[in-house]
Amino acid sequence: MHKAKYKNVRQMKIITIEEHFSSAKISAKIKKSLPYTPGKIQGEKSPIQTMINHYLPTNDDIEDVGDRRLSFMDKSGIDMQVLSYGSGSPQGIPDAPTAISLCKEANDELAELITRNPSRFAGFATLPVADPIAAAAELERTVVELGFKGVMLGGTFQGRFFDEDEFFPIFSKAASLNVPIYMHPGIVDTKITDYYYKNENWPSLVNSIFAASGYGWHMDSGLHVIRLILSGIFDKLPGLQIISGHWGEFVPFFLSRLERELSPLATHLEHSILHYYKNNVFVTPSGIFDEPQLKFAIEVIGAERIIYSGDYPYIIDTNTGSFLINSSITPSDKEKISHLNVERLLGL
Repeated sequence: MHKAKYKNVRQMKIITIEEHFSSAKISAKIKKSLPYTPGKIQGEKSPIQTMINHYLPTNDDIEDVGDRRLSFMDKSGIDMQVLSYGSGSPQGIPDAPTAISLCKEANDELAELITRNPSRFAGFATLPVADPIAAAAELERTVVELGFKGVMLGGTFQGRFFDEDEFFPIFSKAASLNVPIYMHPGIVDTKITDYYYKNENWPSLVNSIFAASGYGWHMDSGLHVIRLILSGIFDKLPGLQIISGHWGEFVPFFLSRLERELSPLATHLEHSILHYYKNNVFVTPSGIFDEPQLKFAIEVIGAERIIYSGDYPYIIDTNTGSFLINSSITPSDKEKISHLNVERLLGL
């Protein structure tokens, strides 16, 4: 346990699972791999550049997987972070050979960083989704050879959701390896953001945040989870586990309506949407430390389907540990959420 600097907290193991890093080497190579630009839909102007300039973490924060990060973890009562590539991930590169090369390099770099502190860090792979067969092979390599615990998929790819048949090999490989897929928000197409989240009379920063971290990203990511369920992927792969951040990206709050309106009679699925959600989806807070949402998630899906996360370094909150420890939920639920669930899911 690494709680020496953590005051007024009883000893409870805490593992956070949506924590990001990026590589200066990979970022430099991506900039050279025209026409792809990180955080941008190819051929379009990014709708969130203003927001990016406003609040993204410094390079010192996100590129460090050493003393700077460990100091935060010690102060915050975090025993382990599961690391995944953050903004500008090579996952989104549309040129398959470039994506394959840079994702492999990014995964190798993360694996090397983890070996320096294997008791404090674990990893999720980043995959070259432009070539789903190669992505499945890279997932297998990272799990079998590098010891990674799963994969993070960010947003959509070139305007396509991952429920399309083209991407099935990635999910099939994750299921066969018994590792989860974290469905993370990503950049939303400007056709969507301009229609739903833009008003010319608002400040540009409001337009940008509303379309992204303020609302738009999360609605889009929640829709992604629903689309996966409706695609029948969990009938094909009943053991597949996915993870949805930010308390499930709105979905838990609408499950009862989805359950009623999209019944098996309409969907022709083997089970109800609620069944799949409670058996194939885990949710995390992603740094939204709000006790009513915590209690609601426990009520709707159960503490057994909740894993803890802080969204470091997009959120740098030294209350990460104390929020859960000081919450009014039962000690048993705290232990499940803080480490038992993720240890079982990832084999930690």
